[in-house]
Amino acid sequence: MEKTDPKRIFIVDDHQMVIDGINLMIEGRPEFLTVGESTQPLAVLELLANIPADILITDVGMPGMSGVELARAVKNKFPHIKILALSMFGDSQIIAEMIDAGISGYILKNAGKKELVEALTKISDGQNYFGQEITLQLMKSFKRNQEETKLTDREVEIIRMIEKDMTTREIAETLFISERTVETHRKNILHKTNTQTVVGLLKYAYERKII
Repeated sequence: MEKTDPKRIFIVDDHQMVIDGINLMIEGRPEFLTVGESTQPLAVLELLANIPADILITDVGMPGMSGVELARAVKNKFPHIKILALSMFGDSQIIAEMIDAGISGYILKNAGKKELVEALTKISDGQNYFGQEITLQLMKSFKRNQEETKLTDREVEIIRMIEKDMTTREIAETLFISERTVETHRKNILHKTNTQTVVGLLKYAYERKII
């Protein structure tokens, strides 16, 4: 059987104790090899330019440069590097931002050796890995957004017209409805999206890819 080279891992966390803990958990496993580490996220890009790595394990909340910013920068400069994010908290907004930045996995720092190895193994094989608690948070967030919004097709249509800076009269004429009906739709839309102004509504719609 042909022997495969170990996956090269680079670890970044502003706490050396966390880095040491990760090293201990993967120590002795022939499929992984720590090739570098840093407590300074701002120095990581330069270090990776000289230390080839396959997987970057990064903290999410770090001073100077957040995990989201680092992930984006790494994927931009080294698109082949897979990223596993670590965090003390499973905040759905941060998770979503990290996913958008291009990570391949996300686990909590209270994860044990078994979960860390499983995450690294799946990521090495080109898969994604999100811990059970992380997946649950994402599902709750998705369900909550659905329950909060519940926008009808007509309401979404009106939001798109508002984005085009159409007046109430123009919307009414386009949809063949009364201006009063348009105003009623506007009030319902602002209530459902918990926004107060057109700017706030459009920001809400952009963030949730409604428009």
